[in-house]
Amino acid sequence: MDISDYLPMFLAEGREHLQTLNLSLVKIEQEPKDRETINDIFRVAHTLKGMSATMGFARMAALTHEMENVMEGMKTSEHGLGRDALDALFGCLDVLESLVDEIEESGSEVSDPSDLVAKLKQIRTGEIAAEAALQGAAHETASSEVAEEDLSDANGPDAEVIASVEASGMVVARVDFVLAADVDMPGVRTYLAVRKAEEHGELLACEPDIGVIERGEIETTEITVWVATSDELAAVAETVLTQDGIATCTATRAVAGKRPAAAVTAKPAELVAAAPPLAAAPTLAAAPPPVAAKETAPAAGGAKQHKAQTVRVEAERLDQLMHMMGEMVVQRTRLESIAQHAGQPDLQTAVNDLSRVAQSLQQMVMQVRMVPVESVFMRFPRMVRDIASKLGKTVDLQIKGEDTELDRTVVEALGDPLVHLVRNAMDHGLEGPDERTANGKPPGGTLEISAEHAGGEVLIRVREDGRGINAARVAKIAAERGLITADQVPNITTEDAIELLFEPGFSTAEVTTDISGRGVGMDAVRTMVRNLGGDCTITSVLGKGSTATIRLPLSLAILPALLVEVNDAPYALPLERVEQTIRISDYTLRSIKGAKAIVLREKILPLYDLGWLLGGTSIDPTNAAAVVCRAGANRVGLLVEKLVGQQELVTRPLPAVTDAQRALVSGGAVLGNGQIALIVDLDALGKQTKAA
Repeated sequence: MDISDYLPMFLAEGREHLQTLNLSLVKIEQEPKDRETINDIFRVAHTLKGMSATMGFARMAALTHEMENVMEGMKTSEHGLGRDALDALFGCLDVLESLVDEIEESGSEVSDPSDLVAKLKQIRTGEIAAEAALQGAAHETASSEVAEEDLSDANGPDAEVIASVEASGMVVARVDFVLAADVDMPGVRTYLAVRKAEEHGELLACEPDIGVIERGEIETTEITVWVATSDELAAVAETVLTQDGIATCTATRAVAGKRPAAAVTAKPAELVAAAPPLAAAPTLAAAPPPVAAKETAPAAGGAKQHKAQTVRVEAERLDQLMHMMGEMVVQRTRLESIAQHAGQPDLQTAVNDLSRVAQSLQQMVMQVRMVPVESVFMRFPRMVRDIASKLGKTVDLQIKGEDTELDRTVVEALGDPLVHLVRNAMDHGLEGPDERTANGKPPGGTLEISAEHAGGEVLIRVREDGRGINAARVAKIAAERGLITADQVPNITTEDAIELLFEPGFSTAEVTTDISGRGVGMDAVRTMVRNLGGDCTITSVLGKGSTATIRLPLSLAILPALLVEVNDAPYALPLERVEQTIRISDYTLRSIKGAKAIVLREKILPLYDLGWLLGGTSIDPTNAAAVVCRAGANRVGLLVEKLVGQQELVTRPLPAVTDAQRALVSGGAVLGNGQIALIVDLDALGKQTKAA
């Protein structure tokens, strides 16, 4: 098999590892002694280095190797890594991300990280020189003790390391595995098996040397690794056995000052039976017996069957699956209509059963496409850290609801709007330490990014406890830029000021920086979010802070909608925006400043003639129905000729429509009877000022 067959997996896992390293380094900067995070960093960095070397990407492997050397300071230093070292490591991660992108685009590395490699070597040299004087005497004493007392394997961890691991509550597991005689690509299989062992802890040593394994220069079928772990030894052995091409595997506990118990090697089906009883080795009673991987259900031929829990699927296949699911929804709707008018009870029953199965299948397909917003949220710890450093601010980032799921297409498009909101919150919202202290606040600000389900939608919020929006200042700037008149300035409320912030080109920044101030942020956010079928709003309290809320549909492919008729044509209103439907004849029609309205629940509800707005004839309000819904930031009543009912629609790009229609529709859908229903863009409609 050509090693290039592994490239898609390498790219996907490489990006996951880089994101993990970004998050872990941010965490270790705050908690330098977090042993679990330190172990995670070394495990992931080592895995990334091995993957890169195995795939032949020498620059990535060389850079991650030097990163590992610098990161040793996290283990040896009382105070962890210094700021310069951490900044250099973050810079390395940026370069590694660029290299991954280059490999995806061209199949090879383009960027040259040699300058960073040299910088890392300088940092490491400085650390070694600083530590040498402190550790010289202790190291000399420890070396003599090990030489005299350590009876462990020459290629394994020494007694001092084993004792240190055991003092932390873990054990050192010696894992011996043998490759199958007919294994293909033994270097890759060995490397992947070592990675399996690393899933249970930190790799301490390897025989053959890990560098030999990473280069694929394997000349033996017997491999031994030593791992510091808190897991059961049997679990470690079983995990390694899940790797294809491994014939046998055993795990034994290594003890300081003692030779480890002899490992028992057997085929997977024979391991438990072959494990010797304790009495067979009385002289080694101080060391626990070897633990072999247990077999729970023998399969044909005695080989253990390992079932995969997850499968990687190309995104394009999911898109095709969703497209076919959409076509099935259209045909299901058509069939339901035919059965309803056929007057055949048996046919109606069969169609009802088919509809239930189709709906269940539709839900399953949609769930397959759902991914957590964590993939977007987890880029922000690093970004907030860098921006706070640039601005000289102290920020406590809190992330909540990262396991909330959205359609893959929505999640992929969510990144840019959130980046704008976080940058604005950091630059415009949160004050510096001196200003916060002067206002009676803690020196450090709080930035919270959260997600939660709300009915059939997801709410994404970016909240900060900063200055809040100063309506008077916003109004003054808006008047200077001609967005409002000078006479309007005194009457601008906070809500009015917020809407001004969404005007194209508007910014309150006095100086343009690489963080914000170019006047493209908030307008771009609302445009991008509305293109996703959602909306973006802001609430603010002066002196207390602001909250930006993004409201998004769970999926873009299938839209639950309310069908209505206007000028004898079908139109669809997104069901999540609909509050209720009413008959106008049940209410007293009023005229307010020349516009028609009614009083609903003790509040004025403006009425919009949907027929007129869509370029057709006006609707007689006395015989019309009205749909009460959210249109932009407003609550309005839309006059329609007829209410058809609820239906799930498969959205499609816009067909040819008139200019008046195009301004107020966001897409179309084919109905079961072959008609095309245009989907009304309620956010665009909210900007209209002509009432019925």
